[in-house]
Amino acid sequence: MHRCWEIAELVHLVFNELDPYIPGIFYVTHPLRMNAIALCRLAQTCRRFSDPALDVLWRVNEGFISLLRCLPSHAWEIREGRFIVVSPLDLEDWARCLDHSKRVKIFSYRGDPIIVDSSALESMISLPPGTLLPNVTALTPQNWNFLFNQDRALFSYLTLLLGPRVDNVSVFLDGPTFRSSALLSFASHFRCLEHVHIGAPPTQQQIALKCVPSFITLIAPRTLDVLGLNHQAYRHISSLSNLVTLTSKVTIGNIIAMPFPGPSRPSPETAFPALRELQLTVSIPYFAINFLSVFHDAPLTTLCLSTTEESTAENVFALLPAISDACAICHLETLRIFLCEDKDLVFDDPSSYTLTFEFIRHLLVYRNLHHFSLACPVGFELHDISMETIGRALPRLKILYVMGDLSPLVVPESHPTLSSLVTLSQLCSRLHKVWLAVDTISVPLVPCDSGGKTSALTWHPLDSVLHRATDVAKFLSANLPGLHIRSPNQVWREVGDLLIARVETARE
Repeated sequence: MHRCWEIAELVHLVFNELDPYIPGIFYVTHPLRMNAIALCRLAQTCRRFSDPALDVLWRVNEGFISLLRCLPSHAWEIREGRFIVVSPLDLEDWARCLDHSKRVKIFSYRGDPIIVDSSALESMISLPPGTLLPNVTALTPQNWNFLFNQDRALFSYLTLLLGPRVDNVSVFLDGPTFRSSALLSFASHFRCLEHVHIGAPPTQQQIALKCVPSFITLIAPRTLDVLGLNHQAYRHISSLSNLVTLTSKVTIGNIIAMPFPGPSRPSPETAFPALRELQLTVSIPYFAINFLSVFHDAPLTTLCLSTTEESTAENVFALLPAISDACAICHLETLRIFLCEDKDLVFDDPSSYTLTFEFIRHLLVYRNLHHFSLACPVGFELHDISMETIGRALPRLKILYVMGDLSPLVVPESHPTLSSLVTLSQLCSRLHKVWLAVDTISVPLVPCDSGGKTSALTWHPLDSVLHRATDVAKFLSANLPGLHIRSPNQVWREVGDLLIARVETARE
């Protein structure tokens, strides 16, 4: 064996590249079967490879069945889709299972036709608390119903089966009420919770209102993604010194129009002292406006606001001007706003839902923006002068996204021209990605005076209607030789090919 394999750190780096899973903060991907097979073979190659390969192979574990299969073969059987323990088990029988289970860091689940029988569950909970999965740090099942609805006791006993090191929990309240009642036991047992996600379908949001606020007031996470918070819960999280990311869907009607949730208002110095990323989904804008008003001089760098389909045009139009009035966020680098309305209403009267540049102008006070995204059903009425104003106001811009969700079914009356791409590239030297629909009916026949950037710029033309492909490619190659076009539309891909060919010919 080559001496390089004697370096443990190098072995771990190489084997980590074979990880069958790619875990996210609240989810894991489907496993890559070939990677799992490779790790199994490496584990059987030699003693030096065995532990590192098994560490990666067992890092993410889906359900309990794969672990229970490590018990002595005479002690269990699968009958009628249930894993049944047929003989008493002592600690020695658990040795092989526990050797693998101590390597598990992420406990997930996607679906398994085999159900843990009550006999197996009794054997599992007979172990000392936390022995079965002592080192798990993330509890992120992808299918809670499949895992727990068949045997409600399994969910209740999770705090006995998992060790106290869990700091990442994702719970979806789409099943019986016993799941929501177990949240409080999570808070008392998992004292190191840093990342918490709690979701629920619309039919179960009343359950969330009953249990989520009490659960939230018992923890102090760094990342929080929840719905159904009340006044008390909002005020609790506003005082957390370590809360960095907050995602919240406001579903409680009686807190919508009140000053920052509750009758008394925290001072700007004490509200969300560490929050850097905020994502809010609201049905009417008043809650968002009141909420943002406490962020003066906050370290917030990312703000994402979304409205639901229950929003009216009047509510949506009130949100954009109010953002700049209610909030002075000098550090803001990312601003994403997604405005949704009832699509039937939009089709009935699209002109009432088209946003003019005056609504965007209110958002240009954040001059440090690197990422600026705007989306609404119909889109925006923009011109070349509008895009020049954006470029001058946001010189540090790297990503620009302006889109109408229902385009091209409902198209605004005006679009900027191709010249806007050149202007933006001149004014925003760091710009490298643009999603923007343009008008190609009128294509300038001569290059712009000073030309655009020669470095790489990726443009997504969205629903832009193409006219005179050759003229478009000629103009872009003369002014933006570093441009790359990304589009699912074949005609725009052909323009991209023409552009590349013209640039290469010019270089020769």
